[in-house]
Amino acid sequence: MPSKMRYMSIILMNCVMRPKRILLVSLFFILCSCSGPESETGVTDSKNEWRIEPFVEVDDWVQKRVLRGNNEDLKGEQLFEKIEGPSIGIDFHNQLNDENIKNYLLSGAGLTVGDFDNNGLPDLFLVSQDGPNKLFRQTSPWEFEDVTERAGIADTKSWGSGAAFVDINDDGSLDLYVCNKGNSDEIYMNQGNGTFNGGFVGGSKNPLRAPTMVAFADYDGDGDLDFYRTATRLISMNEIFDGKVLTQKDDKGIVRAHPTQADQFVMIDGLPRELGTYDRLFRNEGSGEGGMPKLVDVTRQSGINIAREHGLAAVWWDYNEDGWPDLYVSNDFHTPDHLYRNNGDSTFTEVTEEALAYTSWNSMGSDFSDINNDGLFDYLSTDMSATTHFKQKTMMGAMIDTAWFLDNLEPRQYMRNVMHVNTGTGKFVDVAFHAGIDSTDWTWAAIFGDLDNDGFEDVFFTNGIERNVQDSDRTIRMQQASQGGASSAELRKMFLDSPRFKEKNLAFRNLGNFKFDNLSEAWGVDDETVSHGAVFSDIDRDGDLDIIVNNMNDPVGIYKNNSHLSQNKSSPNSAQSIIISLRGVNSNSFGLGTRLTMEISNGRVMNRIVTSSRGYMSGAEPVTHFGWPSSWGEPEELIVHWPNGQSQRVKNLVSGWHYMISEKVEGQSKKPDELKVNSLFNQIDGALGIKFNHSENFYDDFKTQPLLPNRLSRFGPALAVGDIDRDGDKDVFLGAARDRESAIFIQNGSNEFERIACPALKADQIYEDVDAVWFDFENDGDQDLYVVSGGASQSSEHDDYQDRLYLNDGSGQLLRSAKGIIPEFKFSGSRVAAEDFDKDGDLDLFIGSRFVPGKYPTSPESVLLINENGKFSKVQSAANSSGMVTDVKWADINGDERVDLVLATEWGPVRVYENKEDGFKEITKSIGLNEFTGWWNCVLAADIDQDGDNDIIAGNFGTNTKYSASRKKPATLFASDFGKTGDLQLVEAQFKEGKLLPIRGRSCSTTAMPHLLKRVPTYSSFASKTINEIYTPQAIQESIRLEINTLDSMLFRNDGKGKFIAEPLPFLSQMAPIMDLAITDLNQDGLKEIIVAQNFNAAQRETGRMNAGLGVVIEMKSDQSLNELWPRESGFHSRSDPRRVILEDFGKDGKFEILLGQNNGKFELFQTKSIDKIEKP
Repeated sequence: MPSKMRYMSIILMNCVMRPKRILLVSLFFILCSCSGPESETGVTDSKNEWRIEPFVEVDDWVQKRVLRGNNEDLKGEQLFEKIEGPSIGIDFHNQLNDENIKNYLLSGAGLTVGDFDNNGLPDLFLVSQDGPNKLFRQTSPWEFEDVTERAGIADTKSWGSGAAFVDINDDGSLDLYVCNKGNSDEIYMNQGNGTFNGGFVGGSKNPLRAPTMVAFADYDGDGDLDFYRTATRLISMNEIFDGKVLTQKDDKGIVRAHPTQADQFVMIDGLPRELGTYDRLFRNEGSGEGGMPKLVDVTRQSGINIAREHGLAAVWWDYNEDGWPDLYVSNDFHTPDHLYRNNGDSTFTEVTEEALAYTSWNSMGSDFSDINNDGLFDYLSTDMSATTHFKQKTMMGAMIDTAWFLDNLEPRQYMRNVMHVNTGTGKFVDVAFHAGIDSTDWTWAAIFGDLDNDGFEDVFFTNGIERNVQDSDRTIRMQQASQGGASSAELRKMFLDSPRFKEKNLAFRNLGNFKFDNLSEAWGVDDETVSHGAVFSDIDRDGDLDIIVNNMNDPVGIYKNNSHLSQNKSSPNSAQSIIISLRGVNSNSFGLGTRLTMEISNGRVMNRIVTSSRGYMSGAEPVTHFGWPSSWGEPEELIVHWPNGQSQRVKNLVSGWHYMISEKVEGQSKKPDELKVNSLFNQIDGALGIKFNHSENFYDDFKTQPLLPNRLSRFGPALAVGDIDRDGDKDVFLGAARDRESAIFIQNGSNEFERIACPALKADQIYEDVDAVWFDFENDGDQDLYVVSGGASQSSEHDDYQDRLYLNDGSGQLLRSAKGIIPEFKFSGSRVAAEDFDKDGDLDLFIGSRFVPGKYPTSPESVLLINENGKFSKVQSAANSSGMVTDVKWADINGDERVDLVLATEWGPVRVYENKEDGFKEITKSIGLNEFTGWWNCVLAADIDQDGDNDIIAGNFGTNTKYSASRKKPATLFASDFGKTGDLQLVEAQFKEGKLLPIRGRSCSTTAMPHLLKRVPTYSSFASKTINEIYTPQAIQESIRLEINTLDSMLFRNDGKGKFIAEPLPFLSQMAPIMDLAITDLNQDGLKEIIVAQNFNAAQRETGRMNAGLGVVIEMKSDQSLNELWPRESGFHSRSDPRRVILEDFGKDGKFEILLGQNNGKFELFQTKSIDKIEKP
């Protein structure tokens, strides 16, 4: 295109009012569709330059040009072909010299991609640290030239970090933003002729900054692009500065910082921590002096957190579907991540704690995607959790050093990737363990994109670090050398002499069911190097996404995607694709922030948001890619939701084309209306007057048995419903922790509850109430109360473990029963259930025993109590020896009209005992339940599928944990006095890499069992040994051995022929441990609904909270299949730590209430609509 014409379009577009840009943008499309040589002052002056196909007009708002794909089949070849950079004109090496390796090794550098010269092909800008940044212009597919100097990109000798191509001044050409560590950022304004005019942000150099990444969005809705810039620490501990170590211990052992850098450190819990530098939010206020944008720092006034944190990544995305871009900031080390909700008035509200259960600890890269194509955008953040046992154990130091951090932050931070799935309620569910992407090594970037054109966005991770700063053995050696008087130079040499920590980059295929498959090797992208920034782009415009990676001290990684070779429409599984470019009129010129929804003819829907930055330190091309298999059909409609709120529909799209869509201005723009959903439940503030907070007493479960998997003192509260005052309404008993008073709430006649005084309960605060049941012990017409005592704070057989029976005096007052009415047994109990199992007209009890305090996993016998002659007596029963019982239910399992006993157990199966004339007989094996051993927390027996017999639902820990279990590779627990100290010590183990290996690390294992230090003197020796090699085969052979082979929560269907068929519960029910269950027919349609109470916050700190769940409503469909309602449909969503759930129609008005009793927290209540208004969502 002649340079005069391009200059004319740019001048016109900059001089007119925004509403009039529509004609000028159309002119711009026409001019840009005719790519050709530029004037001699620019970079595109080659006489024989390849030319891309021009755009052709479809209608006034849509243009298209054909992609370069063909109809050859891809057979037996890797999806990606690695290309050597110099062979295509990209000679780039992000070099980091040894003298700078300590200062900057954690940073790395990024890159950005975009068509800066508007010739139809994307170009690359690569950032370096110890060398110059470089701009490579693509002259024809996979042919580049270095135009850095000719384009006017100056070598400012700055330490580069992140970069982004973005149209800052809205003239239709991509400008360039570069982040510099230890210097001010640079902005290069595109002059429209292939050259740039650059300058520092703020007008001058500033050596006290450490920016990492920049992300652009029109956050205030004024039509131009603003940006958020993250920043990290300027220097790190133990760096060399002016020949001196920056932090060191003085002669009194006190850590002090070198005076010249004292303000770069802070003491936290007695340890020095590096301070970061400040993130900034800048508002774009148009052109300023010299044609540079006028940028105003609005960080403080916008509500953004002002703190010296370690920001590594920022991503704009609209998580709550209100049309305003929200912001996620990933922070490294001890500084927390932030999710900021855009309020639509140029301010933000932080919602991290209410939205997320937890975050990554050392959050690095991040990206968003609609991974399940449900229209809600999900979010992934990365950390450095290793993929092999050896790396995990050598990089795991002493957890006690970070105990304060792991035990107190809200939300918690854990060293692993987190995949936050959007539920549409403002709350997210992490699915990373279940998805198989929780651990991807020392990961920097994570980028989503449909790499194989199958309709689901896959994910790519960059990995490695120049030196492994988490190598525990090397850290100890350096500490020992320092204590021995080693000089700074000697310590530095020790560090530099350690090997590079190269790791393989990883690519995971999205299987479309919240599962990802590691296809890194099969796809040909698993190079072992040290990689940081990466981008996806259809570099050659053939309809698939290629990958470019900025490696440290290695050439740039270039991977050409060959999926276009399978674009043969005659094959049902062949790959189809479309790419979309946008041109805004009232919105910003490249449509950043636009949401695109592609509807395919078979009903499938895909969603994208156009963004400027993603991954780590890298900029994204403002071009959107959609891929899908030909079996899905052709696109029916593309819906374009522009940033200003206007929607535009485009039909008749065909695969194999690149479309350019310009914003159609029609009427007044507005943001989307709030989505209204006909949910089943609403949470009731104040819980109808049930104001009770379960508050745990402090007890250190790990003092006696340091290697317990979970705390054993956190099984309350008790929760039971009954009519205490005989007025026909249901009242509630709430059991408290030790040294707290339990409570009774009665209904006051107006569908509200009020607490009544109960001296008997007040007098018994010494007990820990873990379960209770209302029943008529005396057959006098009123409800008495049996309360189970549990917990772990007392030694075995302590008086405080005695259960209690409270008799109702007929007026609603409770009196503790006389001694001898219930027999003496003093064990830590779990659950109680009442039933007239012997059919003599009164109610009997079964009380499950949980464990022996200090002797886990042993347990005393459970107790079966028979009601006779005004008191309870123990009955010997096979069910008494059931192990660690976690739940108890009575139900007729075999259809003989006698109630049988169903028990959930830990480290065992769901056990069933048949009630026979001569006692109880275990039938667990004969009905097929012995095949499923788990950590069963709860059980429910009911005719779920309405076929006339009782089925069983059992709550397990779920598939979204660090543990895994199967028949071939069971999770295992060994218990023995391994150290010959008289204590029962524990060893958790799992099968991994073909061996039985320890789950816990060296530090905690040797602290609990010091004798192991001789056998495993180093972290690497521990990491290299199996269970038998660490503890000896004889010790393992002589120990207690328990195994589980499933973590799935299950529906066991009764087949009516004496067998139960296992069926895992749906997806959401597996995302956190199920602690309790309830069932009823909510809308009286003859089909049952199941209420699932999830989450468990009492695991040991190395595991962390398992609280990704929100609770689930499962409905039985008419075809007898299970369908789970997502939280937005059900209205039931709670991030609590529940132990009990009750489902009742308290008001007898057709409105069912869910009463949720959580451990160490308040009770919550959810209420349905009346029956005649309930509809199945």
